[in-house]
Amino acid sequence: MSTTTLPTPAADQAFTAHPRRWAALAVLMIAGFMDLLDTTIVNVALPAISQDLSAGNAAVQWVAAGYTLAFAVGLITGGRLGDLFGRKRMFLLGMAGFTVFSLLCGLAWTPEVLIGARVLQGLSAAVMIPQVLSTMYATFPPSERAAAGGLFGGIAGFASVAGPLASGLLVEHDLWGLGWRAIFLVNVPVGVITMVAAAVVVPETRSDHAIKPDLRGMLLVSAALTLILVPLVQGRELGWPLWTFLSMAASVPVFALFIYSSRQRGGSALVPMRLFASRGFSAGSAIAALFFAALAGFFLPYTLTLQLGLGFTPIQAGLTSLPFSIGVALSVVPSNALVTRFGRYVTTVGALVMAGAMVMMLTTVDSGVGFWDLAPWLLIGGLGMGGVVGPIFAMAGAEIAPRDAGAASGTLNAADQLGGAVGIAVLGVLFFNGIGQAPDVTAYTSSFSGATWYVVGTLVAVALLSLLLPRKLTAEQLSQAH
Repeated sequence: MSTTTLPTPAADQAFTAHPRRWAALAVLMIAGFMDLLDTTIVNVALPAISQDLSAGNAAVQWVAAGYTLAFAVGLITGGRLGDLFGRKRMFLLGMAGFTVFSLLCGLAWTPEVLIGARVLQGLSAAVMIPQVLSTMYATFPPSERAAAGGLFGGIAGFASVAGPLASGLLVEHDLWGLGWRAIFLVNVPVGVITMVAAAVVVPETRSDHAIKPDLRGMLLVSAALTLILVPLVQGRELGWPLWTFLSMAASVPVFALFIYSSRQRGGSALVPMRLFASRGFSAGSAIAALFFAALAGFFLPYTLTLQLGLGFTPIQAGLTSLPFSIGVALSVVPSNALVTRFGRYVTTVGALVMAGAMVMMLTTVDSGVGFWDLAPWLLIGGLGMGGVVGPIFAMAGAEIAPRDAGAASGTLNAADQLGGAVGIAVLGVLFFNGIGQAPDVTAYTSSFSGATWYVVGTLVAVALLSLLLPRKLTAEQLSQAH
């Protein structure tokens, strides 16, 4: 969702398109690809990372969740910094940090160093990524934004396919003896080249109505999430001492303080509370958080079960995600068209189809499972996912005033990232509790089954919440939202 308006001849005449906009978009899409790749590429490499660094289960969870959490809490602030100080400047700063911390990830000698580098990498991405779409909207005339946005969406789809496959190839073939480290080190030359190209072709833009960052709000929500996630991830290994429960309880008043602070700041708050006056936006935010919690949480036990429990190689594990990504790619565009006719029921059906596919997949997961046993259900699950992620952002923002479109978009994107971080923590607790200290094939498959049923329940909740979304969405609303 964005602040763009319908492409009209009058709008185009009033807009001065930048002459290097397509070259700039090509460079910016490289950055978007790198971020999306780093979100997915690490899952397949987790068993190798755990073995090489002697990382415990909690550390494995933090490697996956640390990046997502840092990206989520910094995302809205990163966008406002670009509006205020210049999008090109913030893009180059974010890319520089992303490149340096990717190098640190690749050189990490302990799990703690890797986790710290992943968090800093995520914060750098939070500064870099908001500038991509903001620059696109500032340099392209309204009539070209749909095509430019479509290219960016295509890159996102490609990254979701390429991430697990690239990870499997790099880890299994042990290029230059680097093993899992190659998945991070490959960012370094790409990042340097992108920075040089961006310095040449990306124009500097700023917002005429920039809102100052709400640093207090960012610190409060970060503290509240830390109070929840640290005990969730660490509690199991430490035997659930008293402080873990006190910490989770303390998150409630900190969240309350964040809401109070946001109300005091009004429209300049990190998350303007007036957005939640819309029932559709409230439901859409909850759906985004729950859905991506289920999705991100699912792939952690899924990847570990395939490799450590069922003996899949890294490349075999990466290939199994291919049907899922194909399903999403096939359904996400048609679902946008269907939503103008069937409205919220597209999301309802999508969530239920995905839940049903996961239930059927559970019937095949045993010691003799292979790619072709999993592929049909993963493909159907991907088709269902497209029905959720395609229209959800547009439907959640259908009742939002144009002046709040940017804030609503940032909030929804932060909600799905935060949901992913919490999902990894919660599903990790369920999964690692189930496999115990000396896991065998049965322990892995049984624990994976329990975690997957939790995901199925979450998807059913998403289907029910979708009934609170707007009943219909017009073609004009859909176009404005995208």
